[in-house]
Amino acid sequence: MELASKLYNERFIKILGLFLLFIGLVGLFYGPMEIYCFYMFSEGGKFYYEGFQIGSLFFAYLVIQNSAYYIIAFLLIPIGLGLFKLKNWGLKLSLNLLYIWIILGISILSGFILSIPQLIQKLNLSTLVLITLLLVLTGIAIPFILIKIFNSRSFQLVFKPKNSNWIDAVPQIILLICSLNVLFILLLHSWALFQFIFPFFGKIILHREAVLYLTSAIFILAILTYGIWIKHILAFWGLLIYYTVMLISIILTFSQYTLPDIINIFKLSSYEQTQIIPVINIFLNVNLASILVTFIFIVLFLCIYFRKKLIKSNIKT
Repeated sequence: MELASKLYNERFIKILGLFLLFIGLVGLFYGPMEIYCFYMFSEGGKFYYEGFQIGSLFFAYLVIQNSAYYIIAFLLIPIGLGLFKLKNWGLKLSLNLLYIWIILGISILSGFILSIPQLIQKLNLSTLVLITLLLVLTGIAIPFILIKIFNSRSFQLVFKPKNSNWIDAVPQIILLICSLNVLFILLLHSWALFQFIFPFFGKIILHREAVLYLTSAIFILAILTYGIWIKHILAFWGLLIYYTVMLISIILTFSQYTLPDIINIFKLSSYEQTQIIPVINIFLNVNLASILVTFIFIVLFLCIYFRKKLIKSNIKT
């Protein structure tokens, strides 16, 4: 019976690995293909209009969408290979992705719930309930169930024992914290596409004034991420200070500015104001601050709760 279960789990995991590998390869294929879209919006292109440039909403959308293809390929190709070969590091990377999935799900759900007072003016109650249930299912329930399955003894037995692979040597929590840091670094990079917007303790700053702040935030977090990777105690305390400062700055800023306020500050081209803003108007009611705040709170909680695993016990300060 146990042997049959093991063979069934092994077959299921290999099929899952092939599926993820396929999705990753599709992302790798579409990544360079979608770059062509930028030429269509340049001067002489099919969708060119005056004023379209870095800082426009649609340009940011194109860059983020194109980057998503490469991120999908970067994540799913190695995970798919690891699962298909039944490597222990494939299991670890899979769990890491599921933990990130559930953290993002909780963050987005909190943002949506706090946006309901604004959204109820444009959506009926049944639609809001349906969206909430969908977010709970896709963002929390599904990854939670998958984590339970992947952590079960029957699944653990299928994977090959740990070896000298560098991924196996890294504790799961360190892999997760570093991954969340990289995710936040990518988010900060995306802010550069929105006229280098930066929330600075109650004030929105843009353009050249914000470049130094945004660049410093990215650079500091990158250094701290490496420090966490090697489990240095100074990096641990630095990370707590970093996210606490970012948390205070975001709360103070977004408590004064809504998304429509920020859109007005951008001074977008007339085409975007008349053609694009009406299309995405419903999304402008989403509480962006609560998504970021929830995400940072979770990272801070993980750092404090697992602090012993994030610091070398024999390090000298």
